Order: sequence, then structure tokens, then C-alpha cells
Amino acid sequence: MSLKKQFAVTLASVGLGAALIGGGTFAYFNDKEEVNNTFAAGTLDLSVNPEVVFDLDDMKPGDYSIRNYQIENNGTLDIGKVYLSTDYTVVDANNNNGSEDLGEHLFVEFKWNWDNGTIPVFNKSMAELKALTGSDRPNIAEAYFAATGTHLPPGDLDDIIVGISFRDNGADQNVFQGDELKVKWGFEATQTEGEAK
Repeated sequence: MSLKKQFAVTLASVGLGAALIGGGTFAYFNDKEEVNNTFAAGTLDLSVNPEVVFDLDDMKPGDYSIRNYQIENNGTLDIGKVYLSTDYTVVDANNNNGSEDLGEHLFVEFKWNWDNGTIPVFNKSMAELKALTGSDRPNIAEAYFAATGTHLPPGDLDDIIVGISFRDNGADQNVFQGDELKVKWGFEATQTEGEAK
């Protein structure tokens, strides 16, 4: 065999051996990095103070009363809306109300105290308020948004003025003598709309 053929066979043998040893793999540069993510949900936390706003006795047609209470955003998220739910029961002292509802004669006026002024929120009878459900309920934060263009931010503390009046309708309201209206108000805070983060 010539020297040239021997060299070619040797070269082929070395190439085959290298391929078998390498297993057909090849080397390349690489770099790895990690990204850690945290997705934490915020909180909605509305507090109302005091818990009892009205405790009135001996009301008569024509009487009215005004009280203040505070709402505070103790959460970490803006509060978009604060819905007011109303429920009540009538204690008919003489069992003579018939179809009459004391809630139709007691009117509620909410005002938002803004920079020592007041912004009306609503003026409705207890019966009208009780009939409202879902998103038809009064949003008492609406006045804040109308005045500031912003929602209730975390840490925000605001005064609400509430007036109650026993409307004198000019007719006989004697059936309500001695009666009581036990009212429960619920405040439901909702978030603002989602946004890009």
C-alpha cells in the first residue's frame, strides 16, 4: 500500500474514532438567568364609625335629626364605590298600621362633608332605599368622585352627614303612634376597575 493510501486510511480511522467518542454531540456557549415574580393581591377594608348613628325616641311628624359619621379606607387599594343597603322592620305597637308603612314617612338625606361644605348624595324614604338592590343602591362615594375626580385612596378618612326626617304629609298619621322602625344599613365597598400594572 502506498504512503498516500496509508495516510488516508489513518485519517479516516481517526475521524471515525472521534465521532464515536463524541457521540455526535457538539459544544456551544450558553448562559442561564432566573426571574422571580411576586403577585400579591391588595385589600379592601372599609370601616364605619360609629356603628350606631341614630337612636331616636319620641319622634313625631315634622321632627328631624342630623348626625355625622366617618368612613375610612383601611385597605391597600382605592375604593371605587360604596353601596348602601337598607333593611328595616316595623314594630307596630297597636297592630293598626294595616297597609301603612312607617318607612314611607321617614326620609334619609346623605351628604358628603367636603372642605366644610356639603355635597348631596341622595334624599329618599326608607322604603325607597329598602327597595333598591345591586348596583341600583346608592353609591355614597359618588359625591367624593364628583368633587375630586379620584376614588377613595388608602388611608382616606371622610365625614358623612346624615339627616333623618319624619315627614308631615298633612294627613292623619296617628296609626304610627308608639311604633318603631328598626333599620340596618350595610356598606359594601368595591374595587376600582382593573388597570395595566
